[in-house]
Amino acid sequence: MTRPLIDILSAHIADQPAQRIQVDALLRQAAVTDPTLLGDPSARNRVAEAITKLAADGVIQLPKARTGWDDRTQPPLPRWLGKTTPRPRRHRPPVRVWPQVLERAAGIARRSDEYDLLDHVAIWLRDNPDPEPVPMEERSLELLDDEKALATHTTRRLFTSGALTLDLLACYPTPVPFPSQYVPGMGEPCLLVVENNATFHSLLTIARSLEPAARPNLHVAWGSGNQLPVSITSLTLLDPLPTATFYFGDLDAAGLRIAANAAMTSERNHLPPFRPAAALYYWLLTHGSPGPDKSNPGLSDPASLLTWLSADLRAATMDLLVARQRIPQERLGLRALRADPSLLTQAVRGRTA
Repeated sequence: MTRPLIDILSAHIADQPAQRIQVDALLRQAAVTDPTLLGDPSARNRVAEAITKLAADGVIQLPKARTGWDDRTQPPLPRWLGKTTPRPRRHRPPVRVWPQVLERAAGIARRSDEYDLLDHVAIWLRDNPDPEPVPMEERSLELLDDEKALATHTTRRLFTSGALTLDLLACYPTPVPFPSQYVPGMGEPCLLVVENNATFHSLLTIARSLEPAARPNLHVAWGSGNQLPVSITSLTLLDPLPTATFYFGDLDAAGLRIAANAAMTSERNHLPPFRPAAALYYWLLTHGSPGPDKSNPGLSDPASLLTWLSADLRAATMDLLVARQRIPQERLGLRALRADPSLLTQAVRGRTA
């Protein structure tokens, strides 16, 4: 029994490596399989019907321009056919019922990795009704057998949308600690963060040299430069817990940007107030010698770096930024601090010299 012509053409089309197939060559191959096509007056009609059906089924594409058709004999036949690329079947995740706390995340999820994460979370929630909060890396290892995977997920839409939270998983990011030394003294404990290592040591030396009854109750910390906007959250690890944070860094674009970002982190995480060590900055502005600021190529919005400063420091600091100049904090060195050790006490009590 002769195979239906549409099956013969479809098989020949599927075997062609090229995306465009010449119909003359296709018909020659079809005639080898079905010799009845040779000499049959209805052969052209049979071929046209089969091609029309293949196009309707989405197997082929027909030419749109008239030049792509041979209409010298009726019915017209295309000179060439285009193979269609089958669309990949859209992945449809199996329908399942999620715990109520995961319903919103399940409604957002579309990718297999997102459903895989939700599966792990659902099982963990079922098996851990009253979990103890732990560092995020520990929970990540427990959930996903990879201590870094959860940190990656927190940057993606299930977390950025708020559908999943670290609170739900009873875990928290662990802040990068900054080096600090506690110097007990009088009053509420506070924190003095210093941008650069040398000035940190000088201020710590002065703090320790003061009589306990005359010095502030103080943590002195090295902010490690650009690390501060991240590490400031480790303030909560200090004992006794500071009730206020004072910062002293370079008077330049880079140093002020560090402080402005750290101030925003403090506010966002509900940490103690982040303030300038005003007396130390006032000394720099009064006694320091400005020089070129290589970190300042020309700021489009210099005022954004000054929002955390007290009003009495902003005008003079703005003048430095506009002039693209800087005063390094090392100008206030150990010798100057020994000459006026009260600067330290004034700095963390919010007074200027």
